Amino acid sequence: MQGLFANRRTKHAAWFLITAMPLLLAAYMVFQHYRPPLKFGDERTWVDIVIMNSDVALALFFLIVSFVPFFLIFGRKPQARDMVPIAVMAALGVVGRTVFAIVPLPNFKPVSAIVIMTGVVFGPESGFLTGALTGFVSNFIFGQGPWTPWQMFCWGCIGFVAGLLVKAGIFGPIGKEQPQKNGKRKKPIRLCIYGLASGFAYGWVMNLFYIIGYVRPLTWQTVAAAYVSSFFFDLSHGICTMLVLYLVGEAWIRKLLRIKRKFGLTGEERSYVMPPGRHEEEGTL
Repeated sequence: MQGLFANRRTKHAAWFLITAMPLLLAAYMVFQHYRPPLKFGDERTWVDIVIMNSDVALALFFLIVSFVPFFLIFGRKPQARDMVPIAVMAALGVVGRTVFAIVPLPNFKPVSAIVIMTGVVFGPESGFLTGALTGFVSNFIFGQGPWTPWQMFCWGCIGFVAGLLVKAGIFGPIGKEQPQKNGKRKKPIRLCIYGLASGFAYGWVMNLFYIIGYVRPLTWQTVAAAYVSSFFFDLSHGICTMLVLYLVGEAWIRKLLRIKRKFGLTGEERSYVMPPGRHEEEGTL
C-alpha cells in the first residue's frame, strides 16, 4: 500500500483542512446563536446589513480559504491550465445538481460522484476545491444560507479523501491502468462502495449543522431522532453517488486521466513540479 500523502505539502493541506475549516464552522455557529437581533425600517444600520448577508459572506470567505490547500501543492503560482479542470468539474456538478432536482427522490444528486472523480484524477486538493466551489455556486440556484459553508466543507472533504485513498491504492487500478477482461473493463466496485459511504458521511456531518443550530432541547433522544430522520435522505444520496460511479465512473476517470497527461496536468505524479510548457503529449483525445 502506498502512502496516503504524496509529499509533505499534502500532509500540511490535510492538517489545514481538519483544523482551520471546522474552527470556521464552529465560530460561525456561535455567531449565529449569539448575533444581535435585526432592526427594521429606518433604524437598520450597516451592522444589520452585514448580519443579513453573513451567510454569503462566510461562504465566500470559506471558498477563498479552500484555495489554500490547492496552492500549497505548487511551489509557484498555478497556471490557468491547473484551474480549468476544477472549473469544468465544478460546472458539471452545478448542472448535475440542477438537472437531478426533477428526480422525485430526496437528495438524489450526482455532485458527490463528480467531486470524487475529480479527487481521484487530479489529486485530493483539487477534489476539495471542486467540492467547495460546487456547493457555493450551486446554492445561488438552490438558496444560500448558513448551511452553505457546511455543504462546501462536506463535498470538499469527500473529494479530498477520495484523492488520498486512490494514492493509498485502496481503490485498486482505475482508468488507464486497469486490466481488461474479455474486452471489458471491470467496474470500480471499491470506488462505488466509497460513493455509497460518502452519502452517509455527508448527511451525518450536515446533521451536526442542524443539531447545533436548531435542535432544542439538546438531548441524546433529540440527536438520535435527527439522525434517524435523515436516514432515507442519506441513503438516496449514497445510492445516486454509487450508481453514477458504477455506470460512468471508470470511463470518465479514464478520459480525465488522458486529458491530464495530454495537457501536462501531472503535478501530483511529478511530486508537484509542473512539466515545461511544451509537454510531450501521450496519445490523442
